[in-house]
Amino acid sequence: MQEPRPGREAAMISGAMRGRGEGDALAKHLVKPENDEVAVIVPRGLGSPDLKGQIRELVAMSLGGRTAEPIYHCHCNPEDAIADNAGARRRWWELFEREFGLGQQPYCGAEHFKHDRRHEHRVYGLVRPDGRVIDLRHDFARREKISRIVEFEHGAPAVPSKHARLIEATLRREGRTDVADWLVASGTLDAERPVAALSPQERLIQERTGVRLDDLRTATLAAWRASDDGASFLAALRARGLDLREGRSGAVVVDGTGTAHLATRLVGAAARREDGTRIPAAAVKERLAGLTLQTHGDGNGRQAGPDHRGAGGAAQAPGGAHQCPGSGRDARGEVALGGAGGAHADGGRSDGSAHERALDRLAARPGAARLRARLRLMPRDRNEALADRIDAIRHRQPIAMPGGPLDIWGIPYQSNARWTA
Repeated sequence: MQEPRPGREAAMISGAMRGRGEGDALAKHLVKPENDEVAVIVPRGLGSPDLKGQIRELVAMSLGGRTAEPIYHCHCNPEDAIADNAGARRRWWELFEREFGLGQQPYCGAEHFKHDRRHEHRVYGLVRPDGRVIDLRHDFARREKISRIVEFEHGAPAVPSKHARLIEATLRREGRTDVADWLVASGTLDAERPVAALSPQERLIQERTGVRLDDLRTATLAAWRASDDGASFLAALRARGLDLREGRSGAVVVDGTGTAHLATRLVGAAARREDGTRIPAAAVKERLAGLTLQTHGDGNGRQAGPDHRGAGGAAQAPGGAHQCPGSGRDARGEVALGGAGGAHADGGRSDGSAHERALDRLAARPGAARLRARLRLMPRDRNEALADRIDAIRHRQPIAMPGGPLDIWGIPYQSNARWTA
């Protein structure tokens, strides 16, 4: 959960992240015991009795949509500057659903009581019943606009925002000149743009691992300044309980929990926050050029270079793989590639068993997922023809097809009677 930064008169804080919803980690996050109180809110459009089942329902309901990230986890947190906490949250969610067209979408969530105030998390399904996906473009700026409206309506001070001028122009275009004039009078349009200490994803990683990103940045920068080449940088990191490995997007610093953080980002951010200097990514890459590193997330003992086991303070198995939370994930929280063949390579086996297992996994996928894969593999002209048919059905236009009508997936109905609008 985002906490207000010192000196910032935060009034209405929000955060959001889009994801796949695979596994039950999100449900566990929403009911974690570190809050003083946790209350599961009444869901909409879902029948499961608990959060885990409700999120699984949201994912299952999204199988007809063309998206790999079908759920949207969002939270709103009224600060002490707003006296009516419940009223502010209620108004924020009302504007939020109107802004993104989520008024008819299923959701679930939880209400937390922490640090003497309440905040609320919701998880929305993004796929509409007709298969279309909710448009979340520029969601950060759009949520900031909603927060400014709620702050204005509840008598809270305006908060400087990176998108202040865009928000003011949008408010005028939408007829909320009262809020736009309030923003201009507050002086926030000319204030220095604030820079968040952590991104929402970095904040979630920090909460999950318990490792403060500021401490990690400081240690990485100290190792950088105590070294003059890749080998000495690696040694300096190890002396501080860290490790350096090859990740999906370049070299990553691995903390004591096995979680990877992009090295260029850590060094650059640490220098900028310490004394305002800028260490470009190119400088970090140049120093590490020629350094052979083990691939992060390698669970089969395969290596991209010399064995670097035993560094970083993380528990390791005999094969050198980290056996701890966050292992095998890069700075964005995604699974890193393992070796030349990737995390799912067959480890050099040539007996065909890996291919057979891959086919078994494909055959075990839900029917809708298999059909989507077939559509992607079809010739372009046939795929476009199917898309035209699907669009026609979605808009309820009568069409004639050989052999009878098709549903939105291109599958014939049981009845051969002609379908009409």
